[in-house]
Amino acid sequence: MSDRAKPYRPREGETVRDSRRRLTGVYMDTQGGWVYLRPEGGGVEWTARPEHIAPLVDLGADGEEGAA
Repeated sequence: MSDRAKPYRPREGETVRDSRRRLTGVYMDTQGGWVYLRPEGGGVEWTARPEHIAPLVDLGADGEEGAA
């Protein structure tokens, strides 16, 4: 069994976090080992490695992490 965690697999249209670029974007697709994201308001897509993609964490009014 591997100790390596599987990358997060978002749904098409889901807003996710790109930890390498420190940006959020809308998940479009995964092709050839790359995740394709676009800015939430539209614009030029960018690529990211699957291991750099994570779900957004919902912050409550007190700034503490809540349910995603």
